[in-house]
Amino acid sequence: EVMVDSQVGLLEGLTTAEYWTFRNAVSGCILATDFSRHKKYCERLAELAANPTAVMPKQLEMEFLIKCADISNILKPFAIARRWAIRVTDEFFLQGDVE
Repeated sequence: EVMVDSQVGLLEGLTTAEYWTFRNAVSGCILATDFSRHKKYCERLAELAANPTAVMPKQLEMEFLIKCADISNILKPFAIARRWAIRVTDEFFLQGDVE
């Protein structure tokens, strides 16, 4: 919603190609938090780690950063982890209501 809100103007001035590039990048980062894809990411990281000359694509870097931030919540102090867990649960229920 924020991305297409004309009052925010986040994507204002982008060409159609730039819009789709941005949208695909954001979608990829969101999908990186889907735990059903976790094994695929671990395998990809192992492949990259095994090859010292490998260059990680920027999109994959962004996806790994989001993924690490997503799964690291349990390492935070309990009070902080609890607040985030409640927010995520609320988000799940709201998404379910929408669907």
